[in-house]
Order: sequence, then structure tokens, then C-alpha cells
Amino acid sequence: MFKSIMGRLFWTYAAILALVFTTVSVSVGFFVNAFAVSQHIDNVTKVSDTIEYWAGTIQIENDDARAQIAYQRILKSWADFLRSDIVITNLDGEVTASTCSVSKVPEELARGVAEGKIIKKRSTFNGAYDSKMMVVGMPVEYQGVIVGAMYFNTSLFDMRRTALELFYVFLFSSALSILAAAVLVYIQSRKISKPIGRINEAVRNIASGNFDRRVAVTSADEIGQLAASFNFMADSIAAIEDNRTEFISDVAHELRTPMTSISGFVEGIIDGTIPPEKHNEYLKIVLDESKRLTKMVNDMLEMSKLSSSEYKLDITKFDLNELTRICIISLGSRIDEKNLELNVDFSSENLMVVADKGALQRVIINLIDNAIKFSYPNTTIGISTWVERGRAKFCIGNFGDGISGEDLSNIFNRFYKTNKSRTYDKSGAGLGLSFVKNIMTLHKQSVWVESVDTKEGSAAKYTKFTFTLELA
Repeated sequence: MFKSIMGRLFWTYAAILALVFTTVSVSVGFFVNAFAVSQHIDNVTKVSDTIEYWAGTIQIENDDARAQIAYQRILKSWADFLRSDIVITNLDGEVTASTCSVSKVPEELARGVAEGKIIKKRSTFNGAYDSKMMVVGMPVEYQGVIVGAMYFNTSLFDMRRTALELFYVFLFSSALSILAAAVLVYIQSRKISKPIGRINEAVRNIASGNFDRRVAVTSADEIGQLAASFNFMADSIAAIEDNRTEFISDVAHELRTPMTSISGFVEGIIDGTIPPEKHNEYLKIVLDESKRLTKMVNDMLEMSKLSSSEYKLDITKFDLNELTRICIISLGSRIDEKNLELNVDFSSENLMVVADKGALQRVIINLIDNAIKFSYPNTTIGISTWVERGRAKFCIGNFGDGISGEDLSNIFNRFYKTNKSRTYDKSGAGLGLSFVKNIMTLHKQSVWVESVDTKEGSAAKYTKFTFTLELA
């Protein structure tokens, strides 16, 4: 029971309720008891003035029979009102009037009252009572002189009866409250633990390879947010798994094709199928395929290195415009092959930035290479740099088939390749743009893509990639 969240919550709440109930019960018990004693003493004090007058009068003038009868009735009435036994004595401690069978007053009580003190003490009154009584003793004065004493003996149970009745009502109300609270705590505990249990079950399903399992979001609280986050995570894992599966299939295909060519040509050369005069031609093909394999493996190793927390940027200050010119020159032959025109627009001659120059060079080359690869022949590639809101910006755009809305949200994912990209790109493994995204993330900068229609009736779209950099 204590191993589950529901069990811990329920018993924690139960322990808190029990502690609060016990504390309140004890506090109320002390308060009610103190109130009952205080109220009784107040009543006795108020009544004592009347009894004192009659007791003093009777002590001095005790020959009037009617006064004696009236005196006894008054004592009896006040005794009933106070639920107490009233005992009147003279200065010698002899009982002169009483509503009970008490015949003698304890000496310690008589001595204190004779000195003019008000005594409040628990006593059995020299064994006259089976249990201790609350005794309140007061001196009886007549014309300023102490002539005797009066004692009010009250059963503790009778004195506390009203208080006990109130306490019992409190106990009953508290018991009902605790029962209702226990039910509510149980329901609340179930509401908290049940969705967590469903999430736990869904996690096990995903761990076993079932990526379609999702959790119903039934609230907007932290549990609901956890369920929504879990579903988002599950969607991401499913997408990554789909990309991974597709990537493995693509890489297997990409590796198999050049390896088949290489092994086929080498076998042909060895067994004489390929004549000696064509050896150089086919060995050149083998070399190109080997380079293609090497590039693919290097790209995958580079992506793995970028994902490592140990990867460190080599930050330096350099001219972004100059670096862009170098990258354009390195890809000049490919630009000429498709008869593409470059429209380069730098807002200033120099644009000094702070970044890892080597990593950024690869980013720019990747973006220019993509623009060349997916451009329609005889079109224009636009490259521009400028400063906006305290940051340097680089943008490259091209005219081509463009990128669909679904692909735009995934284009920077590792191993992702659009269907159109496969039409043009037979050499890549879908790692270039993921590399770009990772590099910009390491620089704490942004990179984004837009693909818009050019003009009505034209199938061409203008696709542009933009990233930001820190100014020097």
C-alpha cells in the first residue's frame, strides 16, 4: 500500500487528519474543562452574597423559626441551581446548616476560610464523598466580621456535564468530517495516481516498441500537462524512429550501389572481362565511388561528433562577406554546370562576426550546395548579408520545386529527405541541413527556411534559408 502514490497520499492525508483531530480535541477538551470550572466558580460567587446574608443573620439571630425554614429553602434552591451541596459552618467548623449529610469540615479548609481566604480545592470532605469533589469555600461575614464559612461541594462530573455534552457534539461532528475527508482524499488520490498509472503503462508499451500508444489528456493541471508532454514525446520518438528506419534503408541503398559497382568493376578487371585499355576508365569510376562512400561516412561521423557534449567551438572574429566569397568560388564549377546566375548583395563591404569560422564555412557551403542542387537550370541564386536588430544575417534563395508545408517543419531533422530531394540528390544521406541546424544551435543562433510561390501559373517556388550571427 505504501509503495504506490495513492497509498502514500491517502495515508499521509489520514495521518495529518488524525494529528489535527487529536490536537484540536485535546485543546477543546482543556478549554471546555477550564470554561466549566470558571463558569461554576462565577455562579458560586454570585450566589454567595445572598447565602452570606442569610447565614450571617441566622448565626446571630437564630431564634426565628420561620427564618430558619426560609433559610433552609433558600439553601435547597441554590443547591439545586448550582447542582452542589451547600454546607454552612460557624467559626469552630461545626455544621450549622447543610443540604447534605456532611457533619464535619476538613481542618485545612476551615483554617483557610477562617483567615478570610477563598478556597478552591478538590477534596472528599473527610470521606463524606466516594470521589473527590470541587470544593469552593468562602467566609461568611456579618457587619464586617467573619462569623462562619460556607462550602459549595460540586461533583466534577455534574460540573462538566454540559461541557461533556458539547465535547461529544464536537467529537460526532469531527468524526463525520473525518469520514467525509477520508472519502475525498481517496477520490483525489485516485485522480492523481490513475493517470500516472496510465502514463506508466504507455511508457512500457513504447519501451517494448509500440510507438502508437498515447495517453488521454483529461485535465489542465500538472497531471494533464504531463500527459500532454508524454504524448508530444511519443510523437517525437515515433517520428525519430520512422526517420531512423528510413535512414537505415536509404544508407543501405546508398552504400550498396557504390559497393556493388566497385566490386563489379574490380572483378571485371581481375578476371579480364574488362579489357586493359579500359582499366583506367573504370578505375576512375571506382575512385569516384570510393570518394562518395568516404564523404558519406565522414558526414555521419561529423554529425555524431556534433551531438556530443564534448564538442567545443573555436570562436574567432572574421569577415562573413569574405568567407561567403570563398565558399562561392569553391563551388564555381557546379554553378557553371547548371548555367546558374548569382545575385550577391552585401549591405557593406565587410561584415565582421564572431563564430567558429571552420564550422560556419561548412554551413555556408552546405546551403549553397543545396541551392545549386535544387535550382532549375538557367535560374538565379540570391545571396545577401545585412545587419538587423544588432545581429548579422545571411540569406540564400533559389528557384525550384520548393519545399512543402509538411517538409518545412522536418527539413532540419537528422536523416530527413523529402521525396523531391530524392529526385535530384542521389549522393546525400539527409545530413546536410541537420548539420546546419546543429552548428547554429551550438552558436545559440537561429536558422529558418521559407518556400513561397513565385508568380501565378508557375510551378517554381522561391526557397530561402536564413541564419543569424553575433556581431564582432
